[in-house]
Amino acid sequence: MFKNILKLFVFFSIYSAVKGDSPLINSDAAKGVTLDYTKEGVLRKADECSINFVNYGIKNDIINISVKKENNTDGTFNLRIGELKNGNEGLNKYKTGYKFTDDEIKDYVKISQNKSEIKDFVVASVVDGKYSLLVKNLTTCDGLTVKQTYKTPALMATYLYYSNVKPTDINHAFDIAQFGPSSNNVPYDEIHWDMNTGLDRVREQCRIYINYNGREKTGGNHWIWYLSTDNINGENCDNTAFYKAAKSSYVDYEQMEELFGDYYEGYVIKREGSDNGHMDGILVNQKYLIEIYQNGCSEQNKDQVICTISSNKKLSYSEFRKEFIDNCLSIIIDQDEEPEWKISASDISAKFSSYSLDIVNYNRGALPKTETESVTYKEFKAANSSGIARFSVNLNCGAGSFIGEKCRCNACPVNCATCLDGNTCTKCKEGSILIDGQCVCERGFIENEEGVCTPEPTTTTEEPIAEPTTTEIPEEEEEETIIEIIETITSQSDLPTEEVDITSDGETVLDIQSDDEVKEIIESEDEVMVEDNNNDEEVVKVEDNEEEIIEPTSRVITKTKTVVIKKPVEPKTKKVHKCFVKKHH
Repeated sequence: MFKNILKLFVFFSIYSAVKGDSPLINSDAAKGVTLDYTKEGVLRKADECSINFVNYGIKNDIINISVKKENNTDGTFNLRIGELKNGNEGLNKYKTGYKFTDDEIKDYVKISQNKSEIKDFVVASVVDGKYSLLVKNLTTCDGLTVKQTYKTPALMATYLYYSNVKPTDINHAFDIAQFGPSSNNVPYDEIHWDMNTGLDRVREQCRIYINYNGREKTGGNHWIWYLSTDNINGENCDNTAFYKAAKSSYVDYEQMEELFGDYYEGYVIKREGSDNGHMDGILVNQKYLIEIYQNGCSEQNKDQVICTISSNKKLSYSEFRKEFIDNCLSIIIDQDEEPEWKISASDISAKFSSYSLDIVNYNRGALPKTETESVTYKEFKAANSSGIARFSVNLNCGAGSFIGEKCRCNACPVNCATCLDGNTCTKCKEGSILIDGQCVCERGFIENEEGVCTPEPTTTTEEPIAEPTTTEIPEEEEEETIIEIIETITSQSDLPTEEVDITSDGETVLDIQSDDEVKEIIESEDEVMVEDNNNDEEVVKVEDNEEEIIEPTSRVITKTKTVVIKKPVEPKTKKVHKCFVKKHH
């Protein structure tokens, strides 16, 4: 009977410690170790030294840590702490190319005493995913805390357990067939969970602590670990409170909301045998689920889920269309536009002004074929299992756009009429020409503020207009017109080679009564036409100049006559107008 009472006492003590109500008593009483789970960490109490450990696990993970004092001659002591599990090992190794090295361990161990940082320590050894520390020159262990931090946010996939109720036993591996979406590769497995703030918040709000298990080699050497309400749960948090504390440390959680909406509730964050960790969850109080997939583009495969639609009943055609618009359409396209919907036996289509999309059956359930039918779901035998339907979306982008990130239609560069992607044009708009995949403004066009090639503007320079001016010409002034006629006569001769000057100068002044007389004189003397339309009295002065140059075989006679026409001019008023002159550049 005494043995039975002792067994009950031990069982009750262990159960109470697991629930966080009292310290856990180690089964190896020789170690004299007890654990106290607080919001600051797991306090390991021992006769030799009591130390608070943070992020090193629970139960035996902490009990089995070795602690040994090494006295110094000056009255201080060094503290050797061993068997610490390296939570950074293998973190994100194959997804990012990141590898945690042993030399980095010290950078992610924070030691403090009564909240004052201690820097005088070294990493003494690293073996099989565990390491030991040597903390130097201590005078007491009181208030000593050793905390493990993490180098980078952990990559986490997100899975949906096809049930309305979380499992009763959480911290173990499950059959992947019980989870969806069927594939969850891009971009949702790249959600980053900040382990430093996440573990702190869950511990401080719920007194839940990371639970390390065996060491795993699949996906790289690393420790298997779990974080859930099945761990030590000192505040008896329900799953909703746990999830609220954990999800706030997701750096890019909005991607999760795009995928599962408001009804999703994660119940465990864990790292098992895969390349990275993941979160499992359920849709609370939702009986039916539609998963919308999208055909592959440059960054994802055809099994990529882009959104889900959950409900408590089977959806009719009109209800499905409304839920699709509310939950999924904004993920595929950006434009706020009411499309033209059509339903047929093979698909449901939506036509927009610059693109269109088709929704077709995938591999579970079926779309309604008429406006009076409802969605057909694949249902499971388990009582709490959700009914599942899977449909696929094909997006057809219009001219001037391309399928880009997350398979959305993105606009081509501003001067591209068509393009392969955001950097490579295949045809240009008016005003630009294609050079090495780029649309460059042609001659006569320049880029405006938006980068669009537009006709080069013309600039106008205006000169000021001066006031009209008047110039008086005196009566006694005369206009003088000088007409010079050069006449060359060449004749052959056998005259001797000598220079003969036959130049004669003369001046004849004629009294001209009309323009006709001027013309007659000039024509007869010089064979030159002179036109003068003025009928005023004129005086003509004629000068003759002749020059003869004798060469051995020829004689050239140059005859020059100058006619000077003088006529009185009436006083005139001349108005000069200056006008705007437009100069084009």
